[in-house]
Amino acid sequence: MDPKIVEAIEEAVSEAGQPVGLARKMTRWFDAIASGNEDVASKQDAYRHLELLYAEAIPAGTASAATEVAGDHPEDVEED
Repeated sequence: MDPKIVEAIEEAVSEAGQPVGLARKMTRWFDAIASGNEDVASKQDAYRHLELLYAEAIPAGTASAATEVAGDHPEDVEED
């Protein structure tokens, strides 16, 4: 796969605040498709790869949502 594409994937993943492992998994999948080792039309292959990507990705706002559920609101904290 073209190094510029790999670099673009890595940059986009980084800018989105996602783990570097997500970029690696995406790159491997696209490389497998480009080399003919994966069939882009195979729903089974796509589901398998998407599950791996979803497992690696961090949903936006996860940390702040967890804080809100726990009831820890920094603006609610009173100082003595």
